[in-house]
Amino acid sequence: MSINKEEYIESMRRLEFSDETKGKMIGNLTKISTPGNGGVMKKGIKAGKAVIIAAACVMIFGVTAAAAGIASVVVSHNRLGSRTDDFGKLSELEEKVGLNVTAVDSFSNGYIFDHMEIQDSTEQDENGNDLESYSGIDLQYVKEGSPEVWINMDPARMYDESYEADKAQETREVNGIKLYYSCDEYLFLPATEEDLATEEEHKREEEDPHFFISYGSDERELTYTSFVTFVMDDVMYCMLSFDTNMTSEEMLDMAEEIITAR
Repeated sequence: MSINKEEYIESMRRLEFSDETKGKMIGNLTKISTPGNGGVMKKGIKAGKAVIIAAACVMIFGVTAAAAGIASVVVSHNRLGSRTDDFGKLSELEEKVGLNVTAVDSFSNGYIFDHMEIQDSTEQDENGNDLESYSGIDLQYVKEGSPEVWINMDPARMYDESYEADKAQETREVNGIKLYYSCDEYLFLPATEEDLATEEEHKREEEDPHFFISYGSDERELTYTSFVTFVMDDVMYCMLSFDTNMTSEEMLDMAEEIITAR
C-alpha cells in the first residue's frame, strides 16, 4: 500500500475518540482516580493535547486502513475490567482477544512489567458506519527515572509492513523477523496562534515524514515519540515511548528480547 504524507497527516487530524475514552485519558494524565481503566498515555503532559497524542498512537499502532482513506474514524478504548498487574494472566487476555502473543516480564535494561489490559478498536467510515472491529493487548513497562514503555499487540492484518519499511529510520533483522525503528517529532502550538509555526517548520512538515505540527496546547512544545514495530506469528507488535532517553539500539534490543523469548 502506498501512502503519501498528506494522507497520513489528514488521517491523524480526523481521528476521533469517544467521551468515555477521552475521560480515561485525561484521568490518567492528571493522576485523578476515575472508574474503569486508564488510557495508555504519557503522564504529565497537558490534557489539551492528550487526544492529539492518542491519535498519533493509533496511527503508530498500525491502523493502516485509516491512513489509506478507507476508514475516516477510529474509536478506541480500553476494555473495562481487563486491566491487571498479574503477568501470569496474560494467557487469559490472549484467549479473550484471540491472539497468541509473546511477552516478557522484564528486560535486561531494567524495564519491568507494570500492568496490561485489552484495547478494543472499531474503524468507521465518514458516515459513522462500522467497518471492522478488532482487539489487542497493551502492556506497560516501567523503570525508575525513565519514561514508561508500552507494547501494543494487534492482529497483523492491521499493519502495513511496506509502509513501515519505507519510512523507518533504522532496521534490524532477528531470526528472519524485520524490526523497524522511527522517532517522530510533534510540535504542539496554541490553537489560537497557528501563525507561530514558521515557514521553515511548515516546509519541514511537508517534506519530513517524521515531523508533525498540531494545535491545542497551552504553549509551544516538542514531544518525541520513539517506536519499534514488527510482525511475528500473525501479531503486530508496537513498542512505544515518549521523550525517552533510550537510543535506537536500546529499543531495538528490547524488541529483540521479545523475539528471542518466543
